[in-house]
Amino acid sequence: MQPIIKIKEGDIEISIPENEKLSGKIPFFNPVMKFNRDFTIAIAKIFKVRRFLDGLSACGALSIRLKKEAEDIEVHSNEISDETIKFLRQNKEDNNVDIIIHNRDLNLLLNEDGNFDFIDIDPFGSPVRFLSNVLLNARHNTIIGITATDLGTLCGRFGDACIRRYGTFSSKTGFDKEFGLRNLIGYVAREAAKYEVGIEILFSYYFVHYFKVYFRIKRSRRCADETLRNLNFLLYCDISMSRKYIAFADIGTENFCEQQRGECGNKFKILGPIWSGKFADENVCNLLSNEVKEKTEQKILTLVKEEQEILVPYYDLHKFCKINRLQIKGTDEIIKIARENGLKSTRTHFDGTGLRFNGNADELLKILK
Repeated sequence: MQPIIKIKEGDIEISIPENEKLSGKIPFFNPVMKFNRDFTIAIAKIFKVRRFLDGLSACGALSIRLKKEAEDIEVHSNEISDETIKFLRQNKEDNNVDIIIHNRDLNLLLNEDGNFDFIDIDPFGSPVRFLSNVLLNARHNTIIGITATDLGTLCGRFGDACIRRYGTFSSKTGFDKEFGLRNLIGYVAREAAKYEVGIEILFSYYFVHYFKVYFRIKRSRRCADETLRNLNFLLYCDISMSRKYIAFADIGTENFCEQQRGECGNKFKILGPIWSGKFADENVCNLLSNEVKEKTEQKILTLVKEEQEILVPYYDLHKFCKINRLQIKGTDEIIKIARENGLKSTRTHFDGTGLRFNGNADELLKILK
């Protein structure tokens, strides 16, 4: 018999294989994803979700916790692996929870039943192979949660893979984590538009090795068109670290030709299209802060909420100072100076040395000197 170990999280205890791996058909449990599960459960409670699908449930940690922590909720837990299903069923029994288990391919299940209030998809790698069926079948106002762990592709380190998988022109930047999250949301927006569906972003963030995006389905042409207005290309200079969004309508026009070079005279790279709007709703951040308990989760929420005032990607201060041969100042000092000069500035959850700043690279340079 396969050796097992027991893991506790919250009020539940689940069994997993002792020799678990993060690949293959052996079920796994990743303790780092606790924040992912915490936020998902909090979203479900805030929006009073009644019918929930844990699309790729593995050993069932999210499903079992949700059933125990939320009231009046019908939880569906799906897993395709026959080996994993054994652990899922055992964990259901051991924790005495009434969850409905499916042993199906998620795409087939979504085609047969899209009648959920909340569908969460947490794959190993990219979620793209499930998005079309989610967007096609989920009903109006359904909440969707998607996780992506293919950061190398999304953040621009593997340009060819980024074009293949997400249809985005990418490059290494000084704000790679934010580019990755905006890249993911932009892909969702474009996929949704194919089905005349818009999306309402509720909350999204980056943590350690993954991106998480929660959004709500809006089934109307008007909402689809409004969603697409948040898609733009990004002009980026890797010499001066200048960056700015440019609308689709300006590509190829005289206005675009005039903007092709940064303050240093170097030609911009054209990246995208990516999401240029808010990546979280401030009201949802406030509601989440009443539900989650960990200090790190509270810190993420505080920073994400503050970031929504400044939509241009953050500056990595260490890289910026190194390129310009400047002595590094404290982030709080820089924020104070920026605000004294009438500019918006705040920290970012993407990077401990990152600074959100609504001025251009030349203005940041003046503040740092």
